[in-house]
Amino acid sequence: MGGLQNFLEPGAIIAVFTTGTLINRRKHVRLLESPSVESPLLENGPEDVKPNNYDERSLRDRRTPQSRLLAHFPFLLEILYWLLTYWIYQGLRAFSARMISGHKEIFDTAERHAISILRLEHFFHLDVELSVQQYVLNQVPWLMPILARVYYSHIVLGVVFVVYCYTFVQRDKYQALRRTLAFENVIAFTILTLWRCMPPRLLPEEYGFVDVLHSNKGGSAWTQNKFQLTIAAMPSLHFGNSMFIALCLLKFSPHWYLRAIAPLWPMMMGLTIVATANHFILDAVVGACVVLTAFRFNYIMLKLLPIERAVFRLLRLEKP
Repeated sequence: MGGLQNFLEPGAIIAVFTTGTLINRRKHVRLLESPSVESPLLENGPEDVKPNNYDERSLRDRRTPQSRLLAHFPFLLEILYWLLTYWIYQGLRAFSARMISGHKEIFDTAERHAISILRLEHFFHLDVELSVQQYVLNQVPWLMPILARVYYSHIVLGVVFVVYCYTFVQRDKYQALRRTLAFENVIAFTILTLWRCMPPRLLPEEYGFVDVLHSNKGGSAWTQNKFQLTIAAMPSLHFGNSMFIALCLLKFSPHWYLRAIAPLWPMMMGLTIVATANHFILDAVVGACVVLTAFRFNYIMLKLLPIERAVFRLLRLEKP
């Protein structure tokens, strides 16, 4: 299944993005009128819009083929922002993995940090990771393949979440959610760089954890490669994002049935990251704190607006 999944997962992401592009297309676009007061991608509201931008350059940019394409398919910009967010984060993780490769002292430090987490959890009677994994492996082994699919589905489900929110959530709320997803990566990468932590599955055998996801070829094309940063257990964005998705659906979704089932996703992801020995309980707690902090201070990402405007001017691209 591993080889097939290497095509299915990227294919699913492409299919979801394509669907989002088509269902949010604009059939009738008037390109020669003054700019829309709709807030741009990164901006927070109409107060950020500068109406004096309607000049000859803006008119020329609006007539370019790339601007016409975006005017009809505005969701293409959301795909661009997702790709930038994802690949910058993964690129930094890959660069970090290469830089620390072969540095035994760094991995030894990450192991000591993991053991210190276990000791702290033991003090508060939270060290349930090993017992949960052993119960699943010994009592309900059929559940582990399901949990593996849950673990590797977070990216695809995250893409579905982006499409859904863009389609059904109010624009200003959606922009805050998108900025949160970008800012959480900044916070998470800072933490995992300054405080390396080994996941339970990589601890010495005497701790009893089993690596059930990475010991074969059945992993994900996105997370199992030679550039994988293995000592990045803290924080757990798997859980943080699952909690964020659930909270957003509970607060902003207009569909009652999604609000009803939303809490199931973080519950399933919490069980998954523990049973597969990929994260400690405290990793999930910190992951949740990271996402909530990113949401509270997501406006910091607005500082990137000058760069965005410069890039769009360079590309002669008018935002829809």
